[in-house]
Amino acid sequence: MEACGTAHHWARYASGAGHEVTLLHPAYVKPYVLRNKTDAADADALDQASRDPELKPVPTKSVDQQAMQSVHRIRQQLIDTRKQRINLARPLFAEFGVPLPTGTKDITARLRAHEDKLPVLLASALKPIFDEIAELKQRINVLDTQLKVYAKSHPVIERLMTIPGIGVTTATALFGSVPDIHQFKRARQVSSWLGVTPREFSSGKNRTLGRISKRGDKYRRMLLIHGARSALLGAHRKRVSGKQVSRLQQWATDLQQQKHHNIATVALANKMARIIWAMWTRGDEYRAS
Repeated sequence: MEACGTAHHWARYASGAGHEVTLLHPAYVKPYVLRNKTDAADADALDQASRDPELKPVPTKSVDQQAMQSVHRIRQQLIDTRKQRINLARPLFAEFGVPLPTGTKDITARLRAHEDKLPVLLASALKPIFDEIAELKQRINVLDTQLKVYAKSHPVIERLMTIPGIGVTTATALFGSVPDIHQFKRARQVSSWLGVTPREFSSGKNRTLGRISKRGDKYRRMLLIHGARSALLGAHRKRVSGKQVSRLQQWATDLQQQKHHNIATVALANKMARIIWAMWTRGDEYRAS
């Protein structure tokens, strides 16, 4: 089957009935579709793609992993909705001479503090928006608490959280999206899967490496890069204050001084992805040395 919507559910169902299930990525099956798209052509394409030894199947997710991934999607949807409501209210305040500082910290209190400066008609229309912003924040906090409780009950997630820059959100997101870490034979395959490795444009003896590929799921890549940015900032502060830094932190801060800050951040994210693979596959603890 193609690894599309509901595919993991039916894969578990068919496996429970004694069938051998192979899930294939739809983007890699499409080139095998000859001529027009029909049910027969799709079935033939799946048959041909399953015979390709270079085409790796998609592992079937367990119920817990799929539930974890669904929780992350709900959480991100709530965050995006809250941003939309804030971005709706902020320019409306500015139209009446009430500029608000950027950021979302204590945004509900700021909005309510300047509510009396708006016309009565607009203030009454925005009141449900203020309530929704506060309610969305509470719902996000509830999901964060659920993720923390789940993380404490799983040893793999707890080990990943010991890596600098890897918190509850990133660790649980990776755990929910990787059914079998051993499907990656090398650490670089994890980096490529997350889209933090350079794109290659090579011909003959000329090898050219460009920007990162940005392939794979952008949500996981976003979490990893944000975590790397936080870890890089912490390493920079330790080095400036004269505290002892690890080899990885020293390498990252040296690269930051030589290159752009964003380049160093993505490079550190690449390293973190490789560390995640090593710790997950071997069951090792994080060693800063």
